[in-house]
Amino acid sequence: MIAPGMRGMIATRRCPPAEGLIATGTYYVHQDQRKLGEEVFQLFELPGCQGYQLRSTLVLQWPLPHTQRITVELEPTWRYRTVRIELEAEQHLTLACYQVEGTRRLRARIEAAGRRTVESCLVAENALLDYPSALFVFALCKKIVLAPGDSTDLEIVHIALPSLEPQLLPCACARLFDHQEIFEIGTFAVKEFVLHSPAREELVHTWIDDAGIPVRIERREAGEPVRFTLVRYRLFRV
Repeated sequence: MIAPGMRGMIATRRCPPAEGLIATGTYYVHQDQRKLGEEVFQLFELPGCQGYQLRSTLVLQWPLPHTQRITVELEPTWRYRTVRIELEAEQHLTLACYQVEGTRRLRARIEAAGRRTVESCLVAENALLDYPSALFVFALCKKIVLAPGDSTDLEIVHIALPSLEPQLLPCACARLFDHQEIFEIGTFAVKEFVLHSPAREELVHTWIDDAGIPVRIERREAGEPVRFTLVRYRLFRV
């Protein structure tokens, strides 16, 4: 199935989709013209209308060479349930788990060999998580309901890379006007969102297609620009 509003798609492997599979694809990650790595993702709907599971593998050379495996579980309403991140760098493995309890509490547990386990609890209304991975932008844009030209204030829990420690940040999200644009992978009808800090610094700028898949993500991480560009994409169902 060709993604809505898209032409010139580069397909991934043509094989029967796994049960519940919504979409698969690959992003190239750049800092200006320098390629930092790739992210390969899969989006699933859980059986019995139990929600959604998002998975990805990231191989990056920034801010240090490492590999990540990320699993995000969401409620049917796209509210976060759990997030798990495995980060392997310099032959050391760090495991992080973030559990949403109710509507106001986020518990985090970070374990790494040779270091003490870090546990923390943040209070945030309907916590929205942010992390340098396309999965989190997908979840954010699915959860936020804005008409073109509207904006809203919100709090996000930003997970730092590579420490994986969470921090609560106030910000504002704006939806710009929908339009058609040419990207590396083809022409899309897109919705455009921008996340700003209170000082009006642009934190995340993304263009998503009709299925909610980010086609391009431009963000700042630790003050440095990072760009995710969708280069392969297969949509099995909306």
